[in-house]
Amino acid sequence: MTKNEKRAAAIARNLNVSPIANASPSYQTVTPSHYSSDVKYITVTLDKLRPYEHNPRKTPNPNFEMIKKSIRLRGLDHKPNITRRPGEDFYIIADGGNTRIQALKELFTETKDPRFWSISCEYKPWKGDSADSVEAELNILIGHLIENDTRSDLSFIEKALGILQAKEYYEKKLGKSLSARELSTELEKDGYIISKTLIAKMENCVTYLYPYIPDVLFKGLGHTQIDKLLAIHNNADEVWHHYHLEVDTPFEDIWASSLASCNENSPFQARDFQDKLITQMASLLEGKTTFESLYLEIDLDERKFKKIAAKQHEIENHVENSLEQIKAKSATTDTTKHIEKNTSFKNDLIEVPATSINSNEEVAENVALEVINSVDRTNDSSVEKDENSNSELLAQISQDFGLTPGMSIQEQREKRAVENGLSFACCGRQPVEDIWQLYPARNYRSEAYSLALDIAETANIDELVEHVIKTPVNYSYRMKSHNGALSDYASFIHQLLSMLQTHDFSQSTHCDLDSRFLFGIQQSGAGIDDITLVKIFRLIRVVRHLRQGAQS
Repeated sequence: MTKNEKRAAAIARNLNVSPIANASPSYQTVTPSHYSSDVKYITVTLDKLRPYEHNPRKTPNPNFEMIKKSIRLRGLDHKPNITRRPGEDFYIIADGGNTRIQALKELFTETKDPRFWSISCEYKPWKGDSADSVEAELNILIGHLIENDTRSDLSFIEKALGILQAKEYYEKKLGKSLSARELSTELEKDGYIISKTLIAKMENCVTYLYPYIPDVLFKGLGHTQIDKLLAIHNNADEVWHHYHLEVDTPFEDIWASSLASCNENSPFQARDFQDKLITQMASLLEGKTTFESLYLEIDLDERKFKKIAAKQHEIENHVENSLEQIKAKSATTDTTKHIEKNTSFKNDLIEVPATSINSNEEVAENVALEVINSVDRTNDSSVEKDENSNSELLAQISQDFGLTPGMSIQEQREKRAVENGLSFACCGRQPVEDIWQLYPARNYRSEAYSLALDIAETANIDELVEHVIKTPVNYSYRMKSHNGALSDYASFIHQLLSMLQTHDFSQSTHCDLDSRFLFGIQQSGAGIDDITLVKIFRLIRVVRHLRQGAQS
């Protein structure tokens, strides 16, 4: 078998298609004799056209029958780009179109219609002097990745295998191994943007999952399940390491056998696999530990709970210290001022994500709630205490923050939302559980800013909501100017939020608002939904409160 015949056979095996032949007596084929250096359109017959053997797509296109029917009725609207390796007498798909070629082959086989036999394609010169040019292979592979990303029709594992194929080419080209960061940089140079974090995840998926559950992955296992499996692998590997001197079985052997047994599961459930893995680990440890003990160390939710519990203990210790400081102060000092002054630990005690808009408010509420719960717990202890003082403290914090002991902030928020018929609006950056109620110790500039972001996001103009940096930070906002290229609805939202901005009330704009949007009339295809309407009502209430405070 010649080199070209071997390559053609490999292509056919990889994509489950066979080179097509025209048996018509009148057909004549032409063997190419030159390699063009200019991009041009050429007519090529199906017997001279092959799919790209490293196409990232490894599974049938779910839209194949629809594409085939469209080509049958309309012909080929979008011609594929093709190229050709030096020394070969057939062309390959350059950057997307393998499904269309397969559809044409089936249509010609079924109908013998000559319009499916030859097509006009844009010819792109091979980027290299030899058939095994790494630069050319990279160019074609990245072209296919970009084309498939545009249609968003690759599974995670297909994309991962394509990226790692590109890594192999880059390492051959550069003569060194590449880290995830370096591979991300090289791909970006060639026009394909992907983060180093996602590349690292793909490498782990191909290393720890693909060899054992390929069928599950090719059926479309998504990011969430893959993340869970990789986290379970890390946790279980860490736990098994504690017993490595007591058993001879390597962890990867346990992982491989447990995971491979789930390859035909439909649907695949990470929790079912985790149970199998832990059962096998417990069996091999022969009484040295139990399933339940291993479960507590490996299960993701259990680990998360342990972290929260550890942080809760830390919070309680600081709250107890804070209470002692509060009691030591003069009885004539305002209780709320004591909490603000004496709980200086709160900003570095409770971890609040950097992206959280309401970090100051959430921290204050959490600390106040912990004080309430701590005092409530103290009332049940045998330690001497001043019950009247504690009761006054609870009442004062409840009045200032609107908090109830024994319930988390989220639970209280959801409860109030149900009571006020606003469960549907208890969502987003700033959930709304009550339109009218206000509490004196809360940071309402922070709430107004979050509401403005939620409202602006419905019109895709949240980038125009500007947080005005002040010292100390108070989360005032103002609206940035725009170039005028906004839809009617976006313009309406921009005007409304400009009128309600909290940075400088004297500069708030006054304008005539289009009533169509307020009443849900969607003549232009957009309107205010119920959640946004509730948030607008709440923002008006909050801004009115802030303005009244500024004037007093």
